[in-house]
Amino acid sequence: MADQTLATWKRVLLYAAFSLVALVAAIFITFPYDTLQDRLKAEADAAGYNLKLGSLGPGFFAVRATKVQLAKKAATPDAPAPEPLVLDSLSVGPSLFPPGLKASGSAFGGSVFARVSGISTTSVKVELDDLDLSKGNLKAFSGIDFAGRVDAALALSIPRSSVGTGPAEPDLGQASGTISLSTRALAINGGTANIAIPMYGPEPTPLDLPKIVLGDIDGKLKFDKGAGTVEEFKGKSPDVELAATGTLKLAKRMEYAEPNLEVRFKPDPEFQKRLGLIGSALSMVGPDPKDPAWRMGHLTGFLGRPAFR
Repeated sequence: MADQTLATWKRVLLYAAFSLVALVAAIFITFPYDTLQDRLKAEADAAGYNLKLGSLGPGFFAVRATKVQLAKKAATPDAPAPEPLVLDSLSVGPSLFPPGLKASGSAFGGSVFARVSGISTTSVKVELDDLDLSKGNLKAFSGIDFAGRVDAALALSIPRSSVGTGPAEPDLGQASGTISLSTRALAINGGTANIAIPMYGPEPTPLDLPKIVLGDIDGKLKFDKGAGTVEEFKGKSPDVELAATGTLKLAKRMEYAEPNLEVRFKPDPEFQKRLGLIGSALSMVGPDPKDPAWRMGHLTGFLGRPAFR
């Protein structure tokens, strides 16, 4: 009798599980993807971006898009359209453990993963795995010809707070967690960058970049209630050695985060000559009191408008 009761219990459980899976599958298959695509494009347009999707449809318990192209809108109607950033594929769906929303995709020959979860505290996790910067259209999008591979990870717990009678929102200025970065054979093979050079004033100056080998870089930041400390930042290549220590104070908006970093670098003399105007600017940075072979400067201001002296 016990065996028969157990068998009945198993059948009920299997029927319930099958019904749930069938219901979820039906929702994903019959979902109005055209309407969702129009809404996503409208939201991107309102934020100042143009969004193009090769296709949008059901994935494995997720909504899957292919050939995702995101570009800033042209400054004027007659201006050429900016080059978009391209993702090969992107899937967005629910996360069960912990409950929340997750996204995964492929880009630059590697993978991208992100998850947002939590109620009173928002947990954010982002992982970039083995991105090859020479692949994709990063050169056209950024104007800089990058090479090398990048791994990065972000794990932050962001408490929610409210101002006045408004709803509680995540407060990045009180976040705790870590951010890490690792590069292999990182290099710049040319391109154009807007760089603020002290001798030419505070406004960025467009400069043609020579070949710059940055090599292997390892960095880690740890945050406690918005106060970040550089636990590690070092890099070494035939062109330059790098090191940094200091703090980064977060704010509700990332562009208002306040760095207070001591940046040390040791450029190869031939490399510094090759840099041209940038090399001249680097020569104005004072020597490190502990080791005159190195130069040392301070990065302050805001992330959206940094100052280096």
